[in-house]
Amino acid sequence: MPATRFVPEVPHAQLRFENVRLAGDALLPGDGYDDYVKRFRTVEDLHVNAAVVAYLVREARRLAWPVAWIERALAALHALRALAGEDASAPAAHVALAGSLTWTATLVGESESFWSLAAGDPARERWTRDRELLGVAGGARAQRTMRAWERLRPA
Repeated sequence: MPATRFVPEVPHAQLRFENVRLAGDALLPGDGYDDYVKRFRTVEDLHVNAAVVAYLVREARRLAWPVAWIERALAALHALRALAGEDASAPAAHVALAGSLTWTATLVGESESFWSLAAGDPARERWTRDRELLGVAGGARAQRTMRAWERLRPA
């Protein structure tokens, strides 16, 4: 597939499997979508956002951003780490993840003024190009959060 506008170093591809035969014990139990795909999206959100925050902390230290920002970013990173240990299908985990992603988005927004001081830095150029990654699947995340709140609503 053509490279994306952001993170073009990570290639995307389409696969087509034909005439694949598997032994019965090679199949995962349960419903593939409910038990695996939906959980994968949650796990993916956690890990992608944790990687972004970790990257920003690295750059913040290298570029001497304010210590208070770095501390809040580390706290957000630890919150994401804690959520990674939760059940990826639990509504409470989805609501907490939504809050953590809002926190992360705030940190990313605040980082823009720090990046502006790094004109000509190759890391700034990559960040400017790649930050769009954080908006991928925003609609799916919003729906997941809405459904989680519905599941947590008292009967």
